[in-house]
Amino acid sequence: MKDDNGKPLTRSQEIMKLAFRDQEERFAKKREEWAPVWEAALKAAQDFTSTRDGDAVSHPAHYTSHPSGIEAIELTRHHDFLTGNVLKYVLRAPYKGSEVQDLKKAAQYLKWAIEKAESKESK
Repeated sequence: MKDDNGKPLTRSQEIMKLAFRDQEERFAKKREEWAPVWEAALKAAQDFTSTRDGDAVSHPAHYTSHPSGIEAIELTRHHDFLTGNVLKYVLRAPYKGSEVQDLKKAAQYLKWAIEKAESKESK
Protein backbone atom coordinates (compact mmCIF):
# COMPACT_ATOMS: atom_id res chain seq x y z
CA MET A 1 0.00 0.00 0.00
CA LYS A 2 1.25 3.50 -0.83
CA ASP A 3 0.60 7.01 0.45
CA ASP A 4 -0.83 9.85 -1.64
CA ASN A 5 2.66 10.62 -3.00
CA GLY A 6 3.32 7.04 -4.07
CA LYS A 7 5.72 6.17 -1.24
CA PRO A 8 5.33 2.75 0.44
CA LEU A 9 3.58 2.77 3.80
CA THR A 10 4.76 1.07 6.96
CA ARG A 11 2.53 -1.62 8.44
CA SER A 12 1.18 0.75 11.11
CA GLN A 13 0.49 3.40 8.45
CA GLU A 14 -1.40 0.81 6.37
CA ILE A 15 -3.54 -0.11 9.39
CA MET A 16 -4.28 3.56 10.08
CA LYS A 17 -5.17 4.22 6.44
CA LEU A 18 -7.54 1.24 6.35
CA ALA A 19 -9.16 2.25 9.64
CA PHE A 20 -9.74 5.81 8.45
CA ARG A 21 -11.01 4.65 5.06
CA ASP A 22 -13.64 2.49 6.77
CA GLN A 23 -14.56 5.41 8.98
CA GLU A 24 -14.80 7.74 5.98
CA GLU A 25 -17.14 5.29 4.24
CA ARG A 26 -19.38 5.09 7.33
CA PHE A 27 -19.48 8.88 7.62
CA ALA A 28 -20.24 9.23 3.92
CA LYS A 29 -23.20 6.85 4.32
CA LYS A 30 -24.46 8.79 7.34
CA ARG A 31 -24.13 12.07 5.43
CA GLU A 32 -26.18 10.56 2.60
CA GLU A 33 -28.85 9.29 5.00
CA TRP A 34 -29.12 12.61 6.82
CA ALA A 35 -28.89 14.89 3.78
CA PRO A 36 -32.68 15.10 3.22
CA VAL A 37 -33.25 15.88 6.90
CA TRP A 38 -30.60 18.62 6.92
CA GLU A 39 -31.92 20.09 3.67
CA ALA A 40 -35.48 20.14 5.03
CA ALA A 41 -34.32 21.79 8.26
CA LEU A 42 -32.34 24.39 6.33
CA LYS A 43 -35.33 25.12 4.07
CA ALA A 44 -37.64 25.43 7.09
CA ALA A 45 -35.23 27.86 8.75
CA GLN A 46 -34.96 29.90 5.55
CA ASP A 47 -38.74 29.91 5.09
CA PHE A 48 -39.25 30.95 8.70
CA THR A 49 -36.90 33.89 8.45
CA SER A 50 -38.03 34.97 4.98
CA THR A 51 -41.75 35.00 5.84
CA ARG A 52 -41.36 37.50 8.63
CA ASP A 53 -42.85 40.82 7.75
CA GLY A 54 -40.35 43.66 7.88
CA ASP A 55 -37.31 43.69 10.10
CA ALA A 56 -37.21 40.48 12.14
CA VAL A 57 -35.24 42.15 14.93
CA SER A 58 -36.75 45.61 15.23
CA HIS A 59 -40.30 44.98 14.01
CA PRO A 60 -41.26 41.27 13.93
CA ALA A 61 -44.62 40.55 12.32
CA HIS A 62 -46.17 38.99 15.43
CA TYR A 63 -45.69 42.33 17.24
CA THR A 64 -46.84 44.56 14.37
CA SER A 65 -49.90 42.65 13.11
CA HIS A 66 -52.51 44.11 15.44
CA PRO A 67 -55.34 45.74 13.41
CA SER A 68 -54.84 49.02 15.29
CA GLY A 69 -51.33 49.25 13.85
CA ILE A 70 -49.91 49.70 17.33
CA GLU A 71 -46.71 47.78 17.92
CA ALA A 72 -46.59 45.93 21.24
CA ILE A 73 -43.43 47.75 22.37
CA GLU A 74 -45.25 51.08 22.12
CA LEU A 75 -47.52 49.95 24.96
CA THR A 76 -45.20 47.72 26.97
CA ARG A 77 -42.37 50.25 27.31
CA HIS A 78 -44.58 52.34 29.61
CA HIS A 79 -45.20 49.51 32.09
CA ASP A 80 -43.16 47.44 34.51
CA PHE A 81 -41.78 44.11 33.32
CA LEU A 82 -44.63 41.91 34.55
CA THR A 83 -47.48 44.11 33.29
CA GLY A 84 -45.62 44.76 30.04
CA ASN A 85 -45.37 41.03 29.42
CA VAL A 86 -49.09 40.59 30.09
CA LEU A 87 -49.80 43.16 27.37
CA LYS A 88 -47.20 41.72 25.02
CA TYR A 89 -48.54 38.16 25.19
CA VAL A 90 -52.19 39.25 24.85
CA LEU A 91 -51.42 41.46 21.84
CA ARG A 92 -49.35 38.88 19.98
CA ALA A 93 -51.44 35.80 20.90
CA PRO A 94 -53.43 35.58 17.64
CA TYR A 95 -50.37 36.19 15.46
CA LYS A 96 -47.53 34.02 16.78
CA GLY A 97 -47.51 30.28 17.35
CA SER A 98 -50.15 28.96 19.71
CA GLU A 99 -52.74 31.51 20.82
CA VAL A 100 -53.59 29.42 23.87
CA GLN A 101 -49.94 29.19 24.89
CA ASP A 102 -49.47 32.96 24.68
CA LEU A 103 -52.67 33.57 26.65
CA LYS A 104 -51.44 31.16 29.33
CA LYS A 105 -48.15 33.06 29.45
CA ALA A 106 -50.10 36.31 29.85
CA ALA A 107 -52.12 34.73 32.67
CA GLN A 108 -48.93 33.62 34.43
CA TYR A 109 -47.43 37.11 34.22
CA LEU A 110 -50.72 38.60 35.42
CA LYS A 111 -50.69 36.23 38.40
CA TRP A 112 -47.15 37.37 39.28
CA ALA A 113 -48.12 41.03 38.84
CA ILE A 114 -51.10 40.57 41.18
CA GLU A 115 -48.90 38.82 43.77
CA LYS A 116 -46.40 41.68 43.58
CA ALA A 117 -49.15 44.31 43.96
CA GLU A 118 -50.71 42.43 46.89
CA SER A 119 -47.37 42.17 48.67
CA LYS A 120 -46.86 45.95 48.24
CA GLU A 121 -50.34 46.67 49.63
CA SER A 122 -49.84 44.44 52.65
CA LYS A 123 -46.70 46.30 53.77
